[in-house]
Amino acid sequence: MVAPPVLTLRNESAEAELAPSVGARLMRWSVRGRTVLHWPESADWSAPTKIRGGNPLLFPLIARTFLDGKIGFWRDPAGKVRPAPMHGLVRAAPFDLVSHEADRITMRMAWDESMAEAWPFPFVLTVEYALAADALLVAFTVENTGAETMPYSLGNHFYFEVPAADRGNWFLDGSFQFFARQEADGRIIAVPAPEGGGLTNPELVDLFHLGPPTEVATLRHQTDGREVVFNWSPDAAGQNPWYAVTTWTESSQSDFYCVEPWTALPDAVHNGLGLRKLSPGARETLRLSLTARGW
Repeated sequence: MVAPPVLTLRNESAEAELAPSVGARLMRWSVRGRTVLHWPESADWSAPTKIRGGNPLLFPLIARTFLDGKIGFWRDPAGKVRPAPMHGLVRAAPFDLVSHEADRITMRMAWDESMAEAWPFPFVLTVEYALAADALLVAFTVENTGAETMPYSLGNHFYFEVPAADRGNWFLDGSFQFFARQEADGRIIAVPAPEGGGLTNPELVDLFHLGPPTEVATLRHQTDGREVVFNWSPDAAGQNPWYAVTTWTESSQSDFYCVEPWTALPDAVHNGLGLRKLSPGARETLRLSLTARGW
């Protein structure tokens, strides 16, 4: 696959690049010329779900789903067993461009029959990114266009530029109340809070930070003062829809670290942890922002 068309957002202090036709993929975000989100120099667009960078979108399933201990399947509300693709259906799906301004972009995709076996609930997903001063504003609008109540999970997968050699200087702070991880059979288990060490701590890999956080979460560099501050916008009910923040990296040598706000935990279609539900014809918009300080 050749590289897709890339669109740019720009304001006085920041720049972002996106590929709408491949999962509405946010690729790069830089502030004052410094890279905030990691993007590989030679991205293999023939396998976009394997590209380690930017912000691939996770919807309507997040991470690994298990049925009776077997990965990759789920049972719908009617009792039918269906395939459950890792991270859902939209990471590489083509989005239509709705609008593109200098500092803002809106992209949209609609469910089609090719998705019906895995996900029988028709939907429209709209994604908006905007630059505001040193902030990246993110909005997702989910619309249930079917005749049945639709469960769903939605997640971000931000890859931050964290060189492996500098990982010990980076820390994640937040008002997290609980921590959990997923077992090999899909069960979610509570675990103790990780003990120090910054992002070099192996306990942070595949760790769910729960609350949901009532205040901001901050990814900070303890030496040079750089921060990325996550702000949570409430949903229509006044609640924080971002149920968990997940931390992950691929290996000790990876020059990136992922901090991922999710609306639910893996396997939420079975365990219900953070699972959202939309009535027929209903829609909701979920928002968050990332502010880069000291860049």
